[in-house]
Amino acid sequence: MTTERTEVLDMMGSLKLYGMRTAYDETLAVAVKRKHEPQRFVGDQSWSTIARR
Repeated sequence: MTTERTEVLDMMGSLKLYGMRTAYDETLAVAVKRKHEPQRFVGDQSWSTIARR
């Protein structure tokens, strides 16, 4: 199952993960550019949220 970007952003909003939502595009662009594993991407997103709280 493939989840579209807008669905991911909507889910993050529903879960009140506003930091992750804000940093999503930038973090994903860096992850793709550097060929990071999905776990790294999720970790980076999580740290972004923690930093914003």
